[in-house]
Amino acid sequence: MNSSFNDQPKRRTAIYIRVSTQEQKIDGYGLESQKRRLVSYIEDNKALNLVTKPEWIFVDVHTGSELQREGLQKLLTFVDQKKFDSVIVWKIDRLSRSLKHLLGIFERFQKHQVSFMSIQENIDFNGPIGNLIFQIFGSIAQFERELIKTRTMAGRITSAEMGNYTGTQIPFGYEPIKNEGGKGRKLKIISDERKVINDIFHWYVYEEMGYMQIANRLNDLKIPKGLHITKRNKNTRWSHKQIEVIIPNTLYRGEFLANRKDEYGNLLPEDQWTVVAVPSCVGEFLFSLAQQKRTTRAGKVQEGSHIYLLSNKLFDVSVPERKKFYGIPRSKGGYSYRRKQYRSVEEKYYSVFEVPAETIEDTIWEKLKFALGNAEDFIERYLKLDKFGNTHINTLQEELTALREKLVNTELETARIETAYESGIYSIDKMDVKMLEATKKEGQIHNRVQQIEDELQILSFKEIEIESLRKASKQVKYNLNNLSRKQKKIILDICIARVEVNRKELPSKGVQKKWLRELEVHFRFNPDLLSQDLDKGRTQKSHDKAGKSGFNKGNGVSGVRGGGGYTFFTCKFYIEKIVEKQDNKVIYRTYLEESGRC
Repeated sequence: MNSSFNDQPKRRTAIYIRVSTQEQKIDGYGLESQKRRLVSYIEDNKALNLVTKPEWIFVDVHTGSELQREGLQKLLTFVDQKKFDSVIVWKIDRLSRSLKHLLGIFERFQKHQVSFMSIQENIDFNGPIGNLIFQIFGSIAQFERELIKTRTMAGRITSAEMGNYTGTQIPFGYEPIKNEGGKGRKLKIISDERKVINDIFHWYVYEEMGYMQIANRLNDLKIPKGLHITKRNKNTRWSHKQIEVIIPNTLYRGEFLANRKDEYGNLLPEDQWTVVAVPSCVGEFLFSLAQQKRTTRAGKVQEGSHIYLLSNKLFDVSVPERKKFYGIPRSKGGYSYRRKQYRSVEEKYYSVFEVPAETIEDTIWEKLKFALGNAEDFIERYLKLDKFGNTHINTLQEELTALREKLVNTELETARIETAYESGIYSIDKMDVKMLEATKKEGQIHNRVQQIEDELQILSFKEIEIESLRKASKQVKYNLNNLSRKQKKIILDICIARVEVNRKELPSKGVQKKWLRELEVHFRFNPDLLSQDLDKGRTQKSHDKAGKSGFNKGNGVSGVRGGGGYTFFTCKFYIEKIVEKQDNKVIYRTYLEESGRC
């Protein structure tokens, strides 16, 4: 047995001794008393195979409720460096009197495979039993941390629900003010810094400047980095990383996302996010343009490649499956949008369908310029007031009230039929006939009530759409005639929901071929819709529940494919293609709806 002990490597053991100022005078607690007993324990218990050295003894004269003790911190540093196999104390409270601190120290010991011994409590965490105890302590420590996380998260959410800003840093453009409604703080705009934020967004969107270029311009203009920047960073230069953080920050459009993740770091469903309204530095339209530009840049479009302004926007509605058009260069020069040939599920063959890109893009771009530059005229011309006007809404509401009264009367009628049967007035056959009639009538009323409620829900978005266009129009401070194709595409992506293309071939004399293409353009200006797919930081809005996918055409309002919601502004135009017989020249003529053609 003795030879086996000698063959095993010695367990390097650190001794930790602590006394408070008062305890030095108590018999058995003094430094020398503890040291003598611990060293004797190591020397007398040969079976434990322990070894220590004078330099492995760590001493503190300090209270046990704190961790910042010179001897303990030195000991823990050596533990991290794996210089010991075990740590021994006279009594467990010598290490710490705080359970929270003990759990943290034990977890640190276990991480580096260092066992723990306490003579007074007869504790030895060496071996399988010791590992089990370590694991129990580790689980308790983890549980304590999760409780802290949960309490912290709950407190932050509660504060946010009171309208407070709960971020750790005050963002550029704002200063904190006391929440007059209770505890916490809110944000107030600093007017000078707000102007800088607007400049940053304008440079990014309209001047196509990159993050580094914007940072350099700010440095050239000697723009300070904000009233609430830390002293260490007060005089540092703007960097591209700071601009990269500003551009996607939803706070600048008026929404602070207090929490998007749970206490474990997992992303929550969007309808569980806590959102705090803050004063906005930039308008919704400008913010959405910036997010779309980020998406475009992330796509890394090759320099020199042609930009199709309406990519993913054109759909062929003359075929059952409503196929998408794709941009392609033409062999004879120029560009087109083409719907590929295909065979339907009914085995019907559909040939290639192609439309001229330039003609369509120019026409739609002119319409969008008209909308942004002349919002009131556009609203009057393209919003179908006969379907969305106040008179129509009032009529629907009156009908709904009358129908609900009928429902009450129908329920009373059902009760009267049952009473008549129980009184012997109706036979069972007559009761069945009466009940069938009443049930049918009630079902018809219910269906009509549902139709009206759905239509009123759609109509409730009308004012939002109109007001959104007016706001977007006011934010357009630049010359729409001087935009690059990239800039045009950003705006078209946001404001065009889709373009439905239909073909109508017409017989004609004196030409080889003549056909008419009908295009229906669906605009969208509602900020909640136009930024839905651009920024994943959006909050869940109540009207999302009314969103529909596909091309549902009910009550004159079309659903946005894949986006949820509705488009209220639609206009039609026609393209006429003529191939001259003499020189085979192709001519395209465009007819707008205001020309009287449709």
